[in-house]
Amino acid sequence: MIKKTGRTQEERSRKTKICLFEATLDSLEELGYHGASLSQILKRAGVSRGAWSHHFTNKKELIARSTEYILDQAVETTRRWAGSVEITKDKLQKLFDFIWDNFYTGRHRAVWLEINVACRTDTELRKRLTPVFEHFHESMKEAWNNWFDATENGKTESGKTDVETVIILAINTLRGMAVQSIVQDDPEYYRQMRCELIRMISPLIRVQAYKHIRVAEKNEEA
Repeated sequence: MIKKTGRTQEERSRKTKICLFEATLDSLEELGYHGASLSQILKRAGVSRGAWSHHFTNKKELIARSTEYILDQAVETTRRWAGSVEITKDKLQKLFDFIWDNFYTGRHRAVWLEINVACRTDTELRKRLTPVFEHFHESMKEAWNNWFDATENGKTESGKTDVETVIILAINTLRGMAVQSIVQDDPEYYRQMRCELIRMISPLIRVQAYKHIRVAEKNEEA
């Protein structure tokens, strides 16, 4: 009988990495970037320093890979959500409520804030994370173009749709509110602000069905 050691080793390696990613993210949320020491992360993950060194060279590489891990999760979670929700007039509102609840509160917000602040002065970390953030933004750009189309009011003089600009402006507004909500914890206030944001951008973009359906069918075929 042939032992499937290769597959077992691959699974163990993947499990170890996920444990390290989750421990890193939890540590960033609880202790902040500078408080999340490598020793503390390894203790939380239940991984020895020797096992850790087989996968990563230093703490900054681990943090960069953990950031990539949580951002990939965010893209996939949003795609699944969008595919499961019926396309209605209020889907734009539901989408922004979903994004707020899942990515601009709790651990995701804390990690995002810690990483961005750290990158301001940490050149090595910023260099590692630049391609990670670029990949994330490209993935979300593809999603926006699949889900939304511009109304007549949202078209440029050349006739091209300007969905990306509208969505990016809206997302950056949410990010600003997420930072403010750390010291001004008022969920109802931010819900009202999201409603007002949707009211302002609704004349410019609309949810489109045909691309959404085509992408879903393509994914099912794959």
